[in-house]
Amino acid sequence: MKRILAVSILLGMAGPALAECPIGSIERALNAPLEGLKKTERSVSDVQSTEGGVWRIYKKKDGTLQSIVRIDGGESGMSERRLSVLDPKAYGIAVTRVEYLRHAFIEEGGPNGTARRVTEYFYFCGGKLHLPPADFATQDLDAYAKAGTEAQKAMLRDKDIAADVKLLAKPD
Repeated sequence: MKRILAVSILLGMAGPALAECPIGSIERALNAPLEGLKKTERSVSDVQSTEGGVWRIYKKKDGTLQSIVRIDGGESGMSERRLSVLDPKAYGIAVTRVEYLRHAFIEEGGPNGTARRVTEYFYFCGGKLHLPPADFATQDLDAYAKAGTEAQKAMLRDKDIAADVKLLAKPD
């Protein structure tokens, strides 16, 4: 009983601070299907792979930004960054790396497919990366914060999509 009371007190104290960033809603936006949204495609100007890259910008019927996806292809795999927006102050970025079973352009290698897919999720509120209290974290918070900051810079500072993300909250 004492343990339940202690946990309730701790959750009550942490609740308002943690509730300020709608993590669950951001995660749902990052995983929501993109079909039915207005899609615009443009080539990536700062090519980071031999196969080049593409931006896919998805907007709702009212013209507001829903998601931006950057895909960079390669012969051994591909990377994808997806930014999904709840509102200008609350958004998330999912960074996915896909590794192929074999090199993509060697037909003698037989059928190809995905060997591994790894995705990291980052949640931003007011332009700041949401981090759980260190005592409750299950990740190396320093590595997570570094990766999250890099993902945010890559999605919010790229000149190709600057006009699309200009209203989103940025870090101080």
